[in-house]
Amino acid sequence: QRQMCIRDRSKLSNIPQVENFIEKLMEQYRLSEKVYGSITLSILEAVHNAILYGNNQNPQKKVMLTAIQNTKEVIITVEDEGEGFDFNHIPNPGISENTQNLTGRGIYIMSKLSDELLFTKNGSKVTMTFYTEE
Repeated sequence: QRQMCIRDRSKLSNIPQVENFIEKLMEQYRLSEKVYGSITLSILEAVHNAILYGNNQNPQKKVMLTAIQNTKEVIITVEDEGEGFDFNHIPNPGISENTQNLTGRGIYIMSKLSDELLFTKNGSKVTMTFYTEE
């Protein structure tokens, strides 16, 4: 089991650090292109949501990103210091009446790309699991 972690201020200008983290993840974990693409998009959506909505772009608050690789999966957690949200009632952007609604799109993408999606800490922590074996 290998683990990587970063913790940084809630500023969109810190997204390059997240991208560097993802590149290191790809090198160390030797992920397939398919899994790598899903993980990249999911992490960026989760971090974006954590900065914008979880921490309301408050630079005093932090976002923590962790990756753990086991033999058959990569588990990514993104946690913010916000109040959380009601993750049981997220509009599905795939339904026509919700297509103009921007909320829920990132979570919808994460749910489609990950093999398991779990919200804890009242929604302020998301855990995404990606199976690495076909």
